[in-house]
Amino acid sequence: MTRRTLKIFFLEDNPDDVELEIYELTREGFAVTPDLARSREEFLRKLPGLDADIILADFALPDITGIEAIQICRDRKIDVPIIFITGAGDELIAVDSLREGAIDYILKKNISGLSVRVARALDIWAERKAKERAESEREKFQELLFQAQKMESIGTLASGVAHDFNNIMTGILGYAEMILAATSEDSPHYEKIKIISSLCQRGAALTHQLLIFGRKMPIKLERININSFIRETMTILRPVTGAGVEIMLNLQDGIPDIQADAGQLTQVLMNLTLNARHAMDSEGLLVFTTERCSAFDPDGKQGEYLRISVSDTGIGIPESDIQKIFDPFFTTKSAGKGTGLGLAIVYSVVYAHGGWIDVSSKPGRGTTFKIYFPPLSEDTAVQVTSSNDFYDKEMNSSHGKETILFVEDEDMIREIISSALKSYGYDVLLARDGEEAMEIYRSRSDEIDIVLSDKTMPRKSGIELFRELKSMNPDIKFILMTGYGVSETDNEICRDMERIITKPCPTMKIAHFVKTALEN
Repeated sequence: MTRRTLKIFFLEDNPDDVELEIYELTREGFAVTPDLARSREEFLRKLPGLDADIILADFALPDITGIEAIQICRDRKIDVPIIFITGAGDELIAVDSLREGAIDYILKKNISGLSVRVARALDIWAERKAKERAESEREKFQELLFQAQKMESIGTLASGVAHDFNNIMTGILGYAEMILAATSEDSPHYEKIKIISSLCQRGAALTHQLLIFGRKMPIKLERININSFIRETMTILRPVTGAGVEIMLNLQDGIPDIQADAGQLTQVLMNLTLNARHAMDSEGLLVFTTERCSAFDPDGKQGEYLRISVSDTGIGIPESDIQKIFDPFFTTKSAGKGTGLGLAIVYSVVYAHGGWIDVSSKPGRGTTFKIYFPPLSEDTAVQVTSSNDFYDKEMNSSHGKETILFVEDEDMIREIISSALKSYGYDVLLARDGEEAMEIYRSRSDEIDIVLSDKTMPRKSGIELFRELKSMNPDIKFILMTGYGVSETDNEICRDMERIITKPCPTMKIAHFVKTALEN
């Protein structure tokens, strides 16, 4: 018969009792590996190296009681079941012992049943630990679900704010352009107007971050070799870290590719790098590590993943802040030093790509962010889901004589952009929404060379308008303007458009895109 190996730590000052207990356990099929403490001093000395399946403790030694032993183990985070064994006792002592944490209470006169009681105690302990682990995992997954729901809700709010803010920036930028065009360079107001335009661009960059966080930016998925990508991105990251930060690459050979948007992945690495620079006060070691690993995802499913670790030697993150660092607008930086969106954007981008992110940190010993991405197999075809190519680098002459149907529900935006297009020589027909645009197109389709439409409008959206126009005229030229980006469900229909313009966009670029679309 196979004997069950059992490592027992005895807290007992009577060696005869220990010998008897070992005999009873051995007789019933246990192979016992014993360790012994006869006093408080010996018990405390041996606890740090304790390696035992169970502790059998006399209830009352001269200088320590079993209940004190339980309290000491609890204080030192020693998680081992304890059985009290005593020569004398009563029901009240037994109840107190179990209440304090003992798993069983045995009288020495009943020692003949020790093996059964020990086996039962071990089974109860194992079941208890399994329930605790399951509860811990359940709480972890509930927290992840809550975090995801919270991020989604705030992301929706942020995207709505970004959309309205984009319209405001478009208006300010448009009027600034018009005033700048009418102002000579030697005017005392010329540089001030340029500053207004520059501030609009900064506002546009902020809304860009909000849209990434809200997962409203278009994603261009492509196959990426992460090792090559990190090496190439170093040309961008090294200048922002400063001379005092040493960067080390620890990249595992032969790791699989991933499917990601290169621009958003760059944003992730940039945000983590800037965060690390701040934590290290511009002096320390920053390590990028890649490796293939087996891991459990937030749903508790095990699989193979590509892990990217970004570690710094900075001040670390206080335990009280760990649960909040991915919250939008949470920041430990002083006023004016950060928006609190950096790590929130990292979280949002990683989860939008089917991955997840963990963080570990100790104050004074640095922080490590671990990002997990599902790997691509060699034969996986990557589908490009949408275009992120907004602007051409070269600007040609944007003047023309064609007729544009411009559809926009915001009065200010409609007035600014139509005025700009007219200044470039175009005839412009105006519509306040998709329904009005359809009415105009039905009556004047022979005159209209191209349609320029906002995406989000009442009554009929820009996407819906394009579908109906496309059914009427398969050769329709159509440009969509949006502050949100395009959802995956609309990707296919948008591929038939001439271009997607992201707000805010300077009116001269809008005119240029119209000119390019008409020429093509």
